[in-house]
Amino acid sequence: MAISIISNFGIFSRYLIQRTFIISCLVLLIFIALDCIFLVIAEMEDISSEYNFNQLLRYVLGTSPHSALTYLEGSCLLGMLISMSISQQEGNLGIMRSGGFSPLRISIVSSIGAIGMILIFLVSDEIYFKDMSMNAEVQKNLVTSNSQSKKNVRANWIKDDGTYLQYFVKDGETLYDISIVKVKNDKVLYSTSSNKAFILENSIKLSQPYIFKNFESSEVSYQEIPFEFPKVLQLSSPNIKNIKLTEQLGYLRTLNEAKSSSFKSDLEKNIYRTILLPISALAIMLLAGSLMFGSLRESAMGTKIIFGVISGFVYGIIQDLTVSIFITYSLSILLAVILPILLISILSFIFYRKI
Repeated sequence: MAISIISNFGIFSRYLIQRTFIISCLVLLIFIALDCIFLVIAEMEDISSEYNFNQLLRYVLGTSPHSALTYLEGSCLLGMLISMSISQQEGNLGIMRSGGFSPLRISIVSSIGAIGMILIFLVSDEIYFKDMSMNAEVQKNLVTSNSQSKKNVRANWIKDDGTYLQYFVKDGETLYDISIVKVKNDKVLYSTSSNKAFILENSIKLSQPYIFKNFESSEVSYQEIPFEFPKVLQLSSPNIKNIKLTEQLGYLRTLNEAKSSSFKSDLEKNIYRTILLPISALAIMLLAGSLMFGSLRESAMGTKIIFGVISGFVYGIIQDLTVSIFITYSLSILLAVILPILLISILSFIFYRKI
């Protein structure tokens, strides 16, 4: 009998992995659908003759896949809990334990499907979803910037050695609705404007057609204006997650820590949390998985799932709090991200020892 169970462990394992993967994907799709509904409701007030409902839907569908990263860990946790609860009610977990397989091993196997979904989503987000989200944001801003009120677009001003730059929309290395004024000794030397411009290493290149007014000599016309555009502007907290991970690592190496400490902290936090997301999700899933074992008389499966979700919520709060404290006291952010994972892992080990 035991030999038969051991030989069938691979079948049970594949079944658990597939079930967890499918349920986690379904839960994530439900979260994405709800997010789309709420985003459509929020965007409805911005509808105008320039920004119609079809453009609104394109914006929502373009940004939702990338924003779903927020729900990824919770979807995996719910998917794993539901999968294990169904297997427990079917008696599969009890059969596997009768074959001598530990609860920890069963929980790890059940988590593989969810971890696989995380890895697939992270790769897709890095390759496709981030670009799709940025394009949707730019298209919306370009449409709304053409309206007379421009209520959805805010002008951005930057100064570099007496040169003042204004732009409304930024997409990677491209600026839209740009104006530049050069001032020296309280005197305006020239001004220029264009619908589009490109950020070069130490200058801004205007796209044709552009308007140039020189107040010293009418014969001079510049298409390329000397200007050092600060990279740190791409790293403001709301936009960090829209930048590809490889680019974030490149920016992290070039940032001046003395001048950009807050941006550097936000950047490090996002990089480490993204890289360690599969490990973090595995830790909380193992902790919640320990609640799935035991008699159904002690507590119903619904109660165990609720306790598992609450554990994940508390873990998220602890992780955010730890990172905030470490940033405040200028401590290692990598350690701040790893520390809650270690604490949860130790707690899980204690729980499994008691099963």
